[in-house]
Amino acid sequence: MAKQKLFVATLFALVVGSMSAQTLDTEALASVHPSTAREVFGVSRYVKLDGAQQKALATAFEREDSIFVARIKADGGVLSVKGNREIQKMHDRAIASVLSDEQLEQYYRGVFDKEADAEGIAVADRLQKKYDLTDQNWKFIRIAFYKIGLESRVINKLMADQPAKAKKKIEQLRTDWLATIEAKGGIRVDREGKTVKVVRPFDPNTLHK
Repeated sequence: MAKQKLFVATLFALVVGSMSAQTLDTEALASVHPSTAREVFGVSRYVKLDGAQQKALATAFEREDSIFVARIKADGGVLSVKGNREIQKMHDRAIASVLSDEQLEQYYRGVFDKEADAEGIAVADRLQKKYDLTDQNWKFIRIAFYKIGLESRVINKLMADQPAKAKKKIEQLRTDWLATIEAKGGIRVDREGKTVKVVRPFDPNTLHK
């Protein structure tokens, strides 16, 4: 028990020193296994959770770990594709059962942030090189496609059981963000981020309210 408390306390200190996100509640997690505390940290690093929520997550993750071991044993020491899919769904359900809707959105934004950011930069770089765009238009494109990529991933994750509604919501999201590029930069980017059409000369006054 003392070793577990030391591990959690050390992890707590590392979080405080290296991140501005939520830290672990060492009292709430004092009795859980260090590996479980680490799993809880994987969630709490993106979203603020109180001690009761962290404890509830730990309990859910412990059940998940037990089933994981059982699946590994049943599959002869490996995890089948079906088993892996089952464990992932269980993990997602555990998180969804503890976090509020708002917290869940924030959590998945944190999870998908780097991936979406890289996507936005890639689209902006490609179009700037192809069309010799201004740095300001690079910025508008990068932000728009970052937000499209990020929110689309969150929507798909949270509405996995409603694909038609998710698709409609994402299409509207894309329309809205592409409109910001045209409004601010005077260029029209296609929905896939592959072509650019100049609508009007760039007006720096559009940058001001």
